[in-house]
Amino acid sequence: MEDKATQTPVQIVETTDGTPPKPEVSASEAPKAEAPTPHMATETAPVQTNAPEAAPSGGNLMEQALQDAEARLEKTVQRGQILQGTVVFVGHEGVAVDIGARTEGIIPFNQLTEENLPEEELKKLLKPGDTVTVYVVRADLENGQIILSKKRAETDRSWVKIQELFDRAEPVMVTVKEKVKGGLVAFVEGVRAFLPASQVDLKRTPELDEYVGQSFPVKIIELNRKKGRVILSRRAVVEEEQKSLRANLLSQLKPDDVVEGQVVEVTEFGVFVALGGVDGLVHRSEITWGRFTHPKEVIQKGQTVRAKVLSVDPERERVNLSIKALVSDPWLTVSEKYPIGSRVQGKVVGLTPFGAFVEVEPGLEGLIHISELSWTKRPKHPSEVVKEGQEVEAVVLRIDPTERRLSLGLRQTQPDPWKSLPDRYPPGTPVKGKVTGLTDFGVFVEIEPGIEGLIHISELDYSRVEKPSDLFKKGDEVEAVILNIDPVEQRISLSRKRLLTPPAPTPRTEEAEEGERSRRNGPQPRDNRGERPKKKSKGARSEGRLERRPREGEYGVTAAYTNYDPNVATAANASVKLGDLYGDLLNQLGLEEEKETK
Repeated sequence: MEDKATQTPVQIVETTDGTPPKPEVSASEAPKAEAPTPHMATETAPVQTNAPEAAPSGGNLMEQALQDAEARLEKTVQRGQILQGTVVFVGHEGVAVDIGARTEGIIPFNQLTEENLPEEELKKLLKPGDTVTVYVVRADLENGQIILSKKRAETDRSWVKIQELFDRAEPVMVTVKEKVKGGLVAFVEGVRAFLPASQVDLKRTPELDEYVGQSFPVKIIELNRKKGRVILSRRAVVEEEQKSLRANLLSQLKPDDVVEGQVVEVTEFGVFVALGGVDGLVHRSEITWGRFTHPKEVIQKGQTVRAKVLSVDPERERVNLSIKALVSDPWLTVSEKYPIGSRVQGKVVGLTPFGAFVEVEPGLEGLIHISELSWTKRPKHPSEVVKEGQEVEAVVLRIDPTERRLSLGLRQTQPDPWKSLPDRYPPGTPVKGKVTGLTDFGVFVEIEPGIEGLIHISELDYSRVEKPSDLFKKGDEVEAVILNIDPVEQRISLSRKRLLTPPAPTPRTEEAEEGERSRRNGPQPRDNRGERPKKKSKGARSEGRLERRPREGEYGVTAAYTNYDPNVATAANASVKLGDLYGDLLNQLGLEEEKETK
């Protein structure tokens, strides 16, 4: 209080009135009350005008002046206050501002604005007489120092507005200034705010550079003034807009409506189409009539499509669509477009152990059974003849629109080699080929690529063959003759032994002949000597008669085949066999005569 009594207002009164100072005030203390700035005289002007009216005497005048000075000095200036003042002058260190206190406050240049400007431009921001709102950064009244900040005052005012926006959950328009790690930076009412990448759009966007410089509405979803944290969300605004659009759209959509939209996502189970607020789902089974492995094979993201509304669920906000519903079912016109016997072009889209599936057109597939792949080959799997993705030509064999089945044939596009085989290989024609298979009943020989014939075990050799594998192995070359060709059943009978020289016939003894006759006619009567009577037959040979005529095929003699190959049966052999034939006939005649005699 003693210092306050000796402040500048007391000296100003003395200077103005020209009266001598009161003895209560020490002259040595007066310099301490001098203000550092010349405008203090204007601040104390009210004291000068009121002093003569307060009291006519010097004591009353001094008392009134002290009261007025104390009233002015009692104005508290504390850190954190926001005050309004008037610019006095612009100096080298900052801007002096009269805030109504006993001394002016100083705004350093770095506290004028958030922008990084040179000092020359900072000095031009304010001029004497301008009204400015400031924030008290530091107040040291004893030393006459008050540090102010204009940008802090603006920030504080911005925080108040931001708080109001946050409380009301109102969107605010911002402009993105830069991209930082994890998101974007924008300013709300001059305050730096952060927009996370997850809040930029409905779906996380990996590339954020395109948003720099853009302006759009956002919502303040988190606010902490102490930490200076402001978190923004553009996604919240977009979600509200989408919700409003969805409600409006769902109330208008109904089944069988035809809509148009853009494909926004392609998944394993289908595609999503944006319909202006609602994403409709086209299940993979409703994309096309054709076959595909993944929907991306037939439809791409960003593609514009037309679809038919199948169902609408406003509560769950779901819309089911169908693209193929706008295209006619190809099975309805398959009989007219592809009659039986016509040729079609298609792509192999699937291979199974029993055949190959060929897509004739989207949604229309036919099956080429494994037996219809080739005339000559007998593949174990269709992949031996065709490959998946291969373009093929086939012939329509059967159509069943009700069961949605189309049977195709690949081999029918080529000439049937079995039809010409009988003309090219008549019976008795010698052929040569490699052994392709061995079984217990014979040997398979390939006479042409893909065409095989069978040498039955009985036609391998004149001698009995127990196992064909004892004589042959796969890959061996074998010579044979054609016995028969069945083009319908696709079978060829071959003979190897008919190219071999038959073994020489073995002479039969009289005892062997008698034993054979006994087996044929039963026991014969004997004479007194215990011997059977000899029966004579006209023209019969008494000894050394050759055995009976062999049956056809026993020695490989067949009249039909001797016409094609004279080496099969020689003329000598033929004459011997005729002799045997006549001998057998005479023997039979002799036996008949003996019976008649008895």
